[in-house]
Amino acid sequence: MKTVKQKRNLFLHVRPRMVPAKALRFRLTWGLGGAATLMVLVQLVTGILLNFIYEPSTLAAYGSVQHIHYDILFGRLFRNLHHWTGHALIVIVFLHMLRVFLSSAYRGPRHLNWIIGLGLGFLILLANFSGYLLPWDQRAYWAVTIATSILEYLPGFGTVLLEIVRGGSDVGSATLRIFHTLHSGVLPFLLLFLMTWHFWKIRRAGGLFLQETEKGAPDSPTPSTTRLAARPHLFVREKAVAAVVMAALLYPAIFFNAPLGALANPGMTPETVKAPWYFIGLQELLIHVNPVVVVLVLPLLTAFFLLFFPLVKEDNILGNRLVRLLFIGLVAGFALLTIIGLSFRGPAMQLVWPF
Repeated sequence: MKTVKQKRNLFLHVRPRMVPAKALRFRLTWGLGGAATLMVLVQLVTGILLNFIYEPSTLAAYGSVQHIHYDILFGRLFRNLHHWTGHALIVIVFLHMLRVFLSSAYRGPRHLNWIIGLGLGFLILLANFSGYLLPWDQRAYWAVTIATSILEYLPGFGTVLLEIVRGGSDVGSATLRIFHTLHSGVLPFLLLFLMTWHFWKIRRAGGLFLQETEKGAPDSPTPSTTRLAARPHLFVREKAVAAVVMAALLYPAIFFNAPLGALANPGMTPETVKAPWYFIGLQELLIHVNPVVVVLVLPLLTAFFLLFFPLVKEDNILGNRLVRLLFIGLVAGFALLTIIGLSFRGPAMQLVWPF
């Protein structure tokens, strides 16, 4: 009975004593899940440190960011690290989701964990978006203004939802307080909760999905699987990945400053206003497609597809091919729209050559 309790306790059994040798191959996961976890922890630590100085008011926010950047010991480093890690985290989580999809590690009892992972991805997008406004400069103010205004296209309740998100009709002091509360309080708590649940589900499913040994009987390790002690074999690999990830994050944090433009001026609209890069695909799509389709129909269809495609039976060859085609098409289409919005839209959102 004692052994059973230890297996089900996350804090007493974060890692198994023994792991399959095949699960230690770097190419199985490319270290993406571990890298994402480390990045979330970096965000939490740097965010807490920055929050000691940051003042969430329209009168003091910009000045407090300048104070952090120029006057506080290591303030610039922590701000840069927080900024670049947030953007890198979106890319890593996306690649992790793509890896899980391509390896079919979402089937059977792992379907719920796929849904939890989607929730984590959504929360990370919200965390980046809510943090985007906090410097209170022109770039942040107008990017959030444009991104939130998309809600107006929702039929019936769009205007009401927009006022709830902004705390009023316009982006202002109420918006900044709401975004700061979400960014520094609500979203970190939800992230930690879902991450804990995510890892617990992986442990309950028997560890990483091994397609070779689990084909036809997912999540049931075979007796012939060679197993090695998690420490040092898994522990050393995790430390190596963590070291590489931290080095990759510290490089831009040391040599490239997080952007900070002029103080936000609601009365001066820039010639070109773009949403944050991770939402710019939607902004680009609005130029070509009916807004109601973009903000209501397509998101609902996409969410339905991502939530329920794992239910297609593995022996349904036609269904699996269709799922893969739709998923890859969805990813490629949004990537193309993002590239066009970032690189091929100039003043007044006119098409230009980026070179």
